[in-house]
Amino acid sequence: MIEDKPDGSIINSPGLQTGDDDHRSRFRIPEKVLWKFIWIFFTVGIIGMALPWSREIFIRLVPLTFVVCLVIIGMADHTQNRKLYWISGMIFLAGWLVEVIGVNTGILFGHYGYSLHMGPALFGAPLVMGISWLMLLYLAVTVAQPVSENPAIRTLMAAVLMVVLDFLLEPAAIWMKMWQWEGGNVPFLNYLTWFFVSLVLASLFPLFKVTTRNRLASQLYFAQLIFFILVTAIAFVEKLIAG
Repeated sequence: MIEDKPDGSIINSPGLQTGDDDHRSRFRIPEKVLWKFIWIFFTVGIIGMALPWSREIFIRLVPLTFVVCLVIIGMADHTQNRKLYWISGMIFLAGWLVEVIGVNTGILFGHYGYSLHMGPALFGAPLVMGISWLMLLYLAVTVAQPVSENPAIRTLMAAVLMVVLDFLLEPAAIWMKMWQWEGGNVPFLNYLTWFFVSLVLASLFPLFKVTTRNRLASQLYFAQLIFFILVTAIAFVEKLIAG
């Protein structure tokens, strides 16, 4: 017998699968293949960014990277709770709306603007930024889960992981011309707002009693950290050589 629990998760008898699980299992790519793809994908990205003749092409592919990462997450996700879809929609919308407010007012993060190669934008904020918020927050929440059984501590840790990622992302993003800050410096307000917005959005998971299950989340999170660190290193070395 198969039934939905009150919290949206799924109960099924031993040896049975839900229709959704059966459908997903038929088309699921082995995690070992996805794991290799992640590291090859980001290694190629680093090489592409390091070579001057290919750099512009790879910079223009940055928005596609967010989409690819979200697809990988979906392929490797084993969360047994349909409420994850609702949470994902809310995070996508909230993340994009926060960027709309931020880029048009300067109140939330400081004054900044996006480049045209970030893809289609609405009200000044690229739609891919909603995907970026969803993808990064899912990873942070999932990576933070083993830290503690206490939902409050896990939510706090997820927000911290988001700030760590943003701190390493900013110099790389500026060099890749994803966005630019007024005056050229990232204001402290940006990190402060990132923390509190991440805290609020991460709290949706315990609020709706959703525990994500994804064995590739930590791989994808740290692959992006390493990517941003190496891109920043490339920018630093080029600046030194240029004098």
